[in-house]
Amino acid sequence: MLAALVAGWALPAGAHAAPVDTPREAAQEPAPCAKLTAGQVRFPAADAARVVFVTATDFQVNTVLITGCARGPDGYIQEWQAAGFVGANGFAPEGALREGQYRSPTGSFSVTEALGLANPGTKLTYHAVNPRSRWGGPGSRSYNSYLEGGSRADENLWYWANQGTYAQAAVVNYNRLPDAPPVPGADYAIFFGAGNKVSAGCVSTTLETSTLVVKTLVPGDRFIMGVAADVFLPAPPSAAATPSAAAAPSAAAPPSAAAAPPTASALQVPLSTAPSQAQGAPASAINQPDLVPLGALLLAGGGTAVLVLLVRGRHKGRHLQGVHHL
Repeated sequence: MLAALVAGWALPAGAHAAPVDTPREAAQEPAPCAKLTAGQVRFPAADAARVVFVTATDFQVNTVLITGCARGPDGYIQEWQAAGFVGANGFAPEGALREGQYRSPTGSFSVTEALGLANPGTKLTYHAVNPRSRWGGPGSRSYNSYLEGGSRADENLWYWANQGTYAQAAVVNYNRLPDAPPVPGADYAIFFGAGNKVSAGCVSTTLETSTLVVKTLVPGDRFIMGVAADVFLPAPPSAAATPSAAAAPSAAAPPSAAAAPPTASALQVPLSTAPSQAQGAPASAINQPDLVPLGALLLAGGGTAVLVLLVRGRHKGRHLQGVHHL
């Protein structure tokens, strides 16, 4: 269409350009705990007493909504919500994360360990970092695990803890046991920490929130992370959207009068032509004939009257047919 306009062509009258499909901002899920209770989460929570959701509105978005859920007698309830960040390039699709992408993993991950400057009173295995504390990086025999000593390829936990990033951090068990054997190159050192800024793949929020997570989570609790539209399932159609039983025909109902063979007393013929109606009137209301029982005509005028009325009715049918085709 653009080429036609440039060449001086005009669209014919009544023609319209095709609608432009403008991108819409994806929606965030404001109530993850309720979705979890309703069974509308794609990733399993197993038997976790607490689940922390980390969700973004799109794969390229690095700002996230973080929601803490606790299991109660009637399902999961929300304990808190906070804002935060993930990898600088957002989330990787499930199973697609690789080292150097500056993205965060998608999925459900257990938590068994934490680390930081001092144990805040957690039931997780806690590593109080010291100058020798490292996290196994590429080529390490302790790949994606805590160690002391190591090499320059390993992550220096002591440095980052004193920078505030790992002052308190829970370890997200992505690409590591007990969730799965670590695969070299699939990325490592995915933590839920502090610093409240974009990262190379960790979840980053305030120190208050990261400390709360480290203190309250226990082994077996989980992180569920990813894009909201990928993490949550749509609600099933409501019962109101399905046809009601009253709308369905009853098997015991007798056949309708229209389906039954007509009787002589039920036959009707046109009596007169109705006046013309406005154009906006329903088609069923235009030029409807008045009807009288055939039996009454036979009594009143005999066969001749019936023949005349039938002829008039055929003439009227041609008239209506002509109007219909105008």
